[in-house]
Amino acid sequence: MSLKYLKNKSLCPLPFAGAIVNTDGSVLCCSISKHELGNVNEKSLEEILTTSEKLKQIRRDMLDDKFPDNCSNCYKKEQHHTNTNFENVSNRLYHIKILKDSPFKLYKDEHQFELQQMDLRWRNTCNFACVYCDPSFSSVWAQFEGVPDKMTNKAMDETFNFVEKNIKNLKTIYMAGGEPFLIKENLKIIELIQKENPDLLLRINTNLSILTPKLYEQLKTLKNVHWIVSAESTGQRFNYIRWPGKYPTLVENIKKIQQLPHKVTVNMTWNLLCASNILDFIDDMMENGVHPNQFVMNLVSDPIEQSVSNITKKRRDVLIADIKQRKAKVDGKFFLYKVYEEMISILNQPLIDTHETALYNTLMDFDKKRKLNSREVFPELYSKEEKDELVNEASIGSFFKSCLSTEEKIKRKMK
Repeated sequence: MSLKYLKNKSLCPLPFAGAIVNTDGSVLCCSISKHELGNVNEKSLEEILTTSEKLKQIRRDMLDDKFPDNCSNCYKKEQHHTNTNFENVSNRLYHIKILKDSPFKLYKDEHQFELQQMDLRWRNTCNFACVYCDPSFSSVWAQFEGVPDKMTNKAMDETFNFVEKNIKNLKTIYMAGGEPFLIKENLKIIELIQKENPDLLLRINTNLSILTPKLYEQLKTLKNVHWIVSAESTGQRFNYIRWPGKYPTLVENIKKIQQLPHKVTVNMTWNLLCASNILDFIDDMMENGVHPNQFVMNLVSDPIEQSVSNITKKRRDVLIADIKQRKAKVDGKFFLYKVYEEMISILNQPLIDTHETALYNTLMDFDKKRKLNSREVFPELYSKEEKDELVNEASIGSFFKSCLSTEEKIKRKMK
């Protein structure tokens, strides 16, 4: 990349060299872009990437060192970051590092495009129905709720052919879903990588429930694989949260991939059902070879009743004390230290309202669909003390809401 563009603070390689295709056929520059560029059910991916006026405008803005609204999520992260590993701050900086050898011609004008990065989330095919997931990312949930596939076979075939045509030029592919190893097109892509571009960086976001001997041996031959394993709880809690997954299978497969010369990240999704158990999970993973620098964390904010912010004050205080003790034993440069910091920060935020009725209704619905018993798996949520505290806190929250509502009515009358 030329010196001119290294000094450009808005430039990102993805509008010139990358794309994401989602399960509904929508196409974006990247996973946190704000605006859809088109849909492969209506136009081919190649046509969208080469003719989209929205995309051309994004490129023009960047070449003029302007900050397109489409990419504001990255720019905001970069302004407020505290991460010392700078390329992990945002998608933009990460891909500048990954695609740093892109030819100068790529940044000549808004008409230039050369596919080097592909984010494949093109099917929701999955064997899990995680409690916080939905039909967009799980075919099991789609079946429960009667939601049809949104990607047509024609669009899928055309998109696959375009990726296949560019496989030798690609520098990185990200696979998610659904469960990537259940998507037949992904398995074909892995074969193509093995034969035609074995140096490509392949990132796979997987529940790690499916690891056939053939697939293991295929991936073993590749040098640049980044496993992103989704899990956050142990035992029966794992089996409930990630139904119908089995925790022993996860542990067995974690051990297997830890033996490969690949990068492994455990991507935890913190929610109310694993509020404390996530700490047991971290311990268990480290006993099975996962390093403190291999943990990252997401938060459940939707559905709101599953948010960890609904935890009762008594459990919250005990949990904060436990996390502080653990944090003191971890080197500050490791990601696990930052995970603990984020946990404490979240738990220290005031509890404004709870969603007790919605939570229990959700659990009853899960129990019915899955033929499970949440009372046995999460006894702490059903204890009389826990329910009484939830009800009291919910009443306080409702009181404040009614006060705000009354205040708003008075303001309107005064206008």
